[in-house]
Amino acid sequence: MHRLGATSGGSVSLRNSRTWLIASMATVLILSLPNLQYPIGRDQATYCVIAESLLKGKHLYRDLWDNKPPGIFYLYVPIVKLLGRAAWLVGAVDLVCVAATALCTFYFCARYLGPQAGALAAVLYACWHNSKGYINAAQPEIFLVLFIFVAFFLLSCERRFTKWRSFAAGLAMGASFWIKYNALAFLPLLIILPYLDTSRFDADSPQLALTIPWRDWLSGTTALFCGLGLTIAGVLVGFLLSGTWPAMKEVQFQVLPRYGAMVVERTPHYFLWALRQVNFNLGSWPEAGIALALLIAWRCRDLHRAAPIFLAAASGFLVTASQTRFNAYSFETFFPFLAMLWAYAAIQILEGFRALSQRLAQRSWFAARIGLWLVFINCAYFPLPMPAMRQVERYQGLEKWWRSPEKSYGSYWWPLRIEHLGGEFQVIRYLEGHSAPGDEVYVWGTAPLIYFLSGRGCPSRFVSNLALVSDWAPAAWRDELVETLEAKRPHFIIVERGDAIPAVSGTTLDSQEYLVRYPSLAAALNSQYLLVKAFRNFILYTRKHAPAAGGAS
Repeated sequence: MHRLGATSGGSVSLRNSRTWLIASMATVLILSLPNLQYPIGRDQATYCVIAESLLKGKHLYRDLWDNKPPGIFYLYVPIVKLLGRAAWLVGAVDLVCVAATALCTFYFCARYLGPQAGALAAVLYACWHNSKGYINAAQPEIFLVLFIFVAFFLLSCERRFTKWRSFAAGLAMGASFWIKYNALAFLPLLIILPYLDTSRFDADSPQLALTIPWRDWLSGTTALFCGLGLTIAGVLVGFLLSGTWPAMKEVQFQVLPRYGAMVVERTPHYFLWALRQVNFNLGSWPEAGIALALLIAWRCRDLHRAAPIFLAAASGFLVTASQTRFNAYSFETFFPFLAMLWAYAAIQILEGFRALSQRLAQRSWFAARIGLWLVFINCAYFPLPMPAMRQVERYQGLEKWWRSPEKSYGSYWWPLRIEHLGGEFQVIRYLEGHSAPGDEVYVWGTAPLIYFLSGRGCPSRFVSNLALVSDWAPAAWRDELVETLEAKRPHFIIVERGDAIPAVSGTTLDSQEYLVRYPSLAAALNSQYLLVKAFRNFILYTRKHAPAAGGAS
């Protein structure tokens, strides 16, 4: 890899770089430690349930349904194998992911802008990631961007075995592809940026050039594509050999495109809606930082340093935008590079204040110098109170979690509207007392956490009913569910209330209300099951004439 970073004054010392690295990572850990209190959200619980079932020999898409690409589920396999059914699993994994991404952010930014900017960018990234709460925790996008960083560092290393490192970078790129297909938007960046000579970007006639001979670049790029192609082909061959290709083809290449197109087709004035979603998830100040950084780089003729960050940010945002829905976690591919742009702007502004202060000192205008630094202090303080208050609340939540984890999850301070964490733990406790570990239960809703923490298996491949209440999924899937339930007759069927997700399913009906549109399931429920318990958001039915297992029902 090239030297760690450079400033306008030349190379920085290794000791100085390490100091900034240690300080930034210590700050990141302090900011991120409260992530341990995160509950397992709906998405993450789905990853855990499917990963646990994969460990038991089931096959993705044929035996386990979700519309996401396969990568995230296989990433969760070793996590679930190592940590088991731990309620703190997602919080711990997210803490590691934040630290790893912040570390990569530091090195990537320091390579072009110096260690000071790298340190600030790492801290800003952690702040923005943590501000989104558990909805962004351990999501596919954070793993995706980590693989992209790994690929970049492999390509930018100046040591021997160039072709093998390029091949390994292709494998990392392939892994990111199977996490999210639109990760390919990073491919042009990986092909060009590690070898891009930006020294002439600020010339009167900017020129593009590479730092290596074209033949070497072509050789390395070919090796990268070989690694990428091998990863893609290897996974496809795995599905073919396991006999699950037809199921994968249906879920990923027939149903998923319909789901992806739904938001564009059904949202009036989609472009304006998309702009509003971007502003909602980023806020006005982070957006303004992009324009500010570009203005500074242009006016200071500093594009030779800032251009790589802008290129990376553009690639990251393209991955976000190509998902069309602009969910909060989709911005994880953009946050690291946005943090770098803000760090660049902040460092340049600080340098500007220092230069102006020196001019005032030369003229002996000491009062003006004091006033100048008071202005700077106020500007630096302006964005701090709200994040500081939120951080205090997060540590209060961490203390609450440390004293009583389950109580903390059930009364979590910042739940999503569709998450019924307290109700899920009520159901889990009920199942533990009224069923045996080997019993199967079916949750007609979007609460896969019940399966994971109770240890009760799901009789159907639909661990969430989102596909079954959506018009983008085949109607045959609904018939499949009823046939499965009638054949396996799970001990309990649990119906969720208040779980409607119109943006995903296209309906405002929750799971209980949707039974009106699903008469075959409603008939099976009424004829074969009895209502035994009703919580606020969950209704439990037990099968008629079922023998007692593990306790009274």
